[in-house]
Amino acid sequence: AKAAVEAAKAAQADIYAPDSLKAAQDKAAALDAELAAHKSKFFKSYKVATQMGTELQGLADQAKTDAEAGKAKAQADAEAAITAADAAVVAAREALTKAPKGKGSKADLEAMTGDVDAAAQEIEAAKADMTAEKFFDAKAKADGAKAKADKVVADVQTAIEMKKGKR
Repeated sequence: AKAAVEAAKAAQADIYAPDSLKAAQDKAAALDAELAAHKSKFFKSYKVATQMGTELQGLADQAKTDAEAGKAKAQADAEAAITAADAAVVAAREALTKAPKGKGSKADLEAMTGDVDAAAQEIEAAKADMTAEKFFDAKAKADGAKAKADKVVADVQTAIEMKKGKR
């Protein structure tokens, strides 16, 4: 049963299924306490400890299964976020080509271009995190990159609307 807890830890249950791992660790602590209580007894009965060991095995196996499922979900979420961020950067670059140009807009366009470039760099960092299996970090970086790119698109759209309003 304790080997099953170690297998759950090896499957990164502490990251992807912390509640399931905690339940298994709590049961392991209770089992240890039960076994320690029997050390001092003359007549030992391990019926309760055996039952607890069986329950611990089940909880540890569940923690491992939950960790594997949680990791797969985190990976899929991160991949989807990176794909969405990539698309947002492409849309932002396209929007910048349509941005109104005129007096006083050069600095704004340079700043927005810098934001899009920074978003692209964040996506590359997210891809590196994917390779390192840091799926939560990868998703967070990709979400941040997408937000930057989406803001550029919105800012360009606002500028276009403002320019239309002046005509």
